[in-house]
Amino acid sequence: MTDAGAARARSHRALLVPPEHGAWSWLLVPWLAGAAVGLAGEPTAPRAGLAVGLTLVAALAAFLARQPATVWLHARQGRGRPADRGPALRWALALGLVALLALLLLLALGRTALASLVVPLAVVLLAYLLAARRGRAATRSLWMELSGAVGLALAAPAAIVAASGHMAPAAWALWALLALQNATGVLYVRTRLADTKGRPARRASSAAAHAAALAAVVLAGARGWVPALAVVPFGAYLARALWAARRPRPVADVKRFGLREVGVEIAGGALLAAGFL
Repeated sequence: MTDAGAARARSHRALLVPPEHGAWSWLLVPWLAGAAVGLAGEPTAPRAGLAVGLTLVAALAAFLARQPATVWLHARQGRGRPADRGPALRWALALGLVALLALLLLLALGRTALASLVVPLAVVLLAYLLAARRGRAATRSLWMELSGAVGLALAAPAAIVAASGHMAPAAWALWALLALQNATGVLYVRTRLADTKGRPARRASSAAAHAAALAAVVLAGARGWVPALAVVPFGAYLARALWAARRPRPVADVKRFGLREVGVEIAGGALLAAGFL
C-alpha cells in the first residue's frame, strides 16, 4: 500500500472507529449475554433469531454513528480537518438510517417493548455529543465514561426482548448486573492507567465502589432478584480493586492490558448469563 493509500485508510478508520477501544466490550458482552439468556429456552416469539440479530445491527449502527458525528461536530467548530466534514456527516447519517431501519423492522416483528430502551440510549448518545462540543477532556471524563458503560449495557435487555417478545424481570436484572460490571471495569482501568501515567489515582474510591457493587449483588441475590452465581465475578472484581488500592500498579504493556480486560469482561458476562440459565 502506498503512503497516500495508508493515509486514506487511517482517515477512514478515524471517521468510523471510536477511540475508546474498550467500549466495544461494553456493548458486545451485554448483547451476547442477553442473546444467550433470551434464546436459551424455546423462543416464545416468532422469528426470535432474526429479531436478536437485528438488535445487534441497530446497536452497532448507533454505536458507530457516534464517531463520525463527533468528527463532523469538531470539523464544524474548526477543531478538526475541514475535509472530514462532508464524509463524516454522510457516515453519521447512513449509520443512523441503518439503526432506524433495524428498529422499525423490530417494531414490525412485534418487539414494541424495545421502545422503552430507545430513549435512555438516545439520551446517552446526546450527552456524549454535547460533551464533545466542549472538547476531548469532557468526553473522557469519569461521569461520561460511566454513563456510556451503563447505557451500552442496555444491549442485554434488548436482546432478551428480541428473543421473548416482552420485557421480563430477568432483562432488567441482567442489565443491572452488566451495567455494574461495566462501571466497575471503568473505575479499575482508570486507576491502573493513572498509575501508568504517574497521575493521582482515586484508588480508595474505586475500592469502595467495588465493595458497594458486591454488597448490592449479595443483597439482590439474597432477595432472589439476581442469581447467586453473580456474586462470583463481583467478588473477583473487588479482590483485584483491593490489590490495586494498596499501591500504584503501573501497566507494562497497555495493549496487552486492554486485551486482558476484554477477556475479563467476557468471562464475567458468561458467568452472569450462566446464572440466569
